[in-house]
Amino acid sequence: MKILAVDDDLISLNLLGDVLQNEQRHDATLKSSAVEALEALRNEDPPFDCILLDIEMPEMTGIDVCRKIRCIEAYNSAPILMITRYRDQGSISQAFANGATDYIKKPFDAFEVLTRINVAERLVQERQAAIDSYMAVRKILGCKPPRVLSTRTTSVDALYPSKDMQIRLDELLPISVFQNYLEQVAETEGCGVHLFAIRIQKINKIFTSTDAAGFLKFFEAFTCALKTVFGTEGTFLTHAGNGTVLCATTNRSRFVPEAAHMSVLKNLQRHYPERWIFDLMPEDIVSGRPISLNKAQKLNFKRAVKAALARLDQRACSQEPMIMSKLVG
Repeated sequence: MKILAVDDDLISLNLLGDVLQNEQRHDATLKSSAVEALEALRNEDPPFDCILLDIEMPEMTGIDVCRKIRCIEAYNSAPILMITRYRDQGSISQAFANGATDYIKKPFDAFEVLTRINVAERLVQERQAAIDSYMAVRKILGCKPPRVLSTRTTSVDALYPSKDMQIRLDELLPISVFQNYLEQVAETEGCGVHLFAIRIQKINKIFTSTDAAGFLKFFEAFTCALKTVFGTEGTFLTHAGNGTVLCATTNRSRFVPEAAHMSVLKNLQRHYPERWIFDLMPEDIVSGRPISLNKAQKLNFKRAVKAALARLDQRACSQEPMIMSKLVG
């Protein structure tokens, strides 16, 4: 992989360079300032595959640089690994909210850096596979693509019971990035993140009653509604298959199921006003009880996700008799 490493601390930068150069598969370019890095990113052809970025730099912070990088078309989905001494929840959330893919804490060791770069390399490969799949679908449909992207389930999604179409939207993190965020934030003192799953019960009916572009637009509206209700700051989403969204939020105070579902529905109608034909009711939106993450117990991501999905299924089953009685009555 072509890797750009940026750090104003020359000792750390040279250490990163040594680690990367020892791996013959990687071609590393080192820059000691944000300005030099942005210039290199704009001029490099073909573009870099992965970026290692220090957060604390004098000209502009790594967070600002990360945000600028995401505005460069060639890098809107490239892996960006933040390297920093900051270990608090706020810094981690800010990094991921501004486009970071992963988070490495200083002082780092060679094994951790290479492990996370290997994960980033898989992201690059999966992204290319997604683009190839998308272009094939676009060619078959012969229509202008929406700004969202969908692909079939990949190996990353193997822990989920559903093998349905995976959805990628601007508001959704890839599953692996969502995992990186949770694993990092769960190690912070006083972690205030809560994980839960939420689903629209009629998702299969909605999928069959509209075309692909319309369905993606509807699902985009759903994710925007979730962000509106639970807050754009401190809330991260990923798709878990079958129209189910995993949500990690610091805003549990807003999570009163019935009120939250009504708010999501109202915002969904506002974000998707063009053709509201699905006759959704508040009870068609179901969520499981939140799981509180804490530092005391090391996060097992797969186990946490399975627990969140199990709580969702339990809640969905408990609502079925109520929904049926309304239909009968």
